Amino acid sequence: MLNRIDTRHHSYKSRMLKIISSIIIFFFFSNLIYAQITIDDLDRSAAFSFSIMSDNKGYSLENPHMYKCDLWIKEAGDKFILGLGDHVKDNRANHFFDLLKNDKFWHDHFYPNVADGENEYWGKDQADWGAGAPILDSVNLSKRENVIIRDNNCEYYALEMYEGIKVHIIQLHYSDNPPNPTTAFNESSRKYLMDILDKINKTDNDIIVVLAHTGPWVNMLNEERKMKLMHKADLILGATTHRFQQYLFLGKDVDKGAISLNTGAVGNSAESGFIQVHVLKNPTRMIIQYQKTSNETRELQGDGFSFEKIINGKIKEMDWDAFNAKVIN
Repeated sequence: MLNRIDTRHHSYKSRMLKIISSIIIFFFFSNLIYAQITIDDLDRSAAFSFSIMSDNKGYSLENPHMYKCDLWIKEAGDKFILGLGDHVKDNRANHFFDLLKNDKFWHDHFYPNVADGENEYWGKDQADWGAGAPILDSVNLSKRENVIIRDNNCEYYALEMYEGIKVHIIQLHYSDNPPNPTTAFNESSRKYLMDILDKINKTDNDIIVVLAHTGPWVNMLNEERKMKLMHKADLILGATTHRFQQYLFLGKDVDKGAISLNTGAVGNSAESGFIQVHVLKNPTRMIIQYQKTSNETRELQGDGFSFEKIINGKIKEMDWDAFNAKVIN
């Protein structure tokens, strides 16, 4: 009988050891996979990347948040930077001009937006519609062959292309002031947006990005124009609030159409940061993250600050575990 008990005890110990070993192996490999995925892996996996920033109010590399913005953009190898306005501030030293003039990357690959800060700096006040157009001259935008500037001199269309993927950039002028949206975001600008959308032959390798400074500006469009924009564009951007957030113009249960975001602010927000977009293939998609410049290093971002948008497909919050498995394999 004692032999039977010893045999059973030995069998139980063997089973428990196998179970414990399996658990240890599972957690070892799970942690190994997680540990191996980094922001550098994302950089390497992407076909290319670009960034979006706003509301730096004239600050440049002397500001620690702008310093990190510049450093991390170059660290990632971003191809270009989209601006959302308020890049200058009246009655203040605007060292940002020095960056645009002396840094070849910023001078040749920055796409500024004309907003209320620019109007105030060059014009009478924030409501001086279009007065901020000289910001475009600071990067010689009119001399770029891939840019078509409107006759109002402050709105434009640009095209960037890498690895067979086109990024269509539509920059609109919608300043915070005057407060009447029919004046600040006038019919001419709205029609221009629709006309440009009509001219783009949209495929799965065409990314359409539309930018205007004043927050949730999409709500200013009539329903027909709003639906046309939301179903043809891929990334819609606003600013002015200095707070990164997602806008749900089609409702919280809709996971298709354009992803709409507020760009936050660099150096002028409790949650200072900028948006970085990695474009991947098969399928063509964007991984969009808000890089917080309060962090010491550039990092993969968590819930609410990272999204995946499949071109002509769905939007979802980023699932890094699923992405990890694809990268490791």
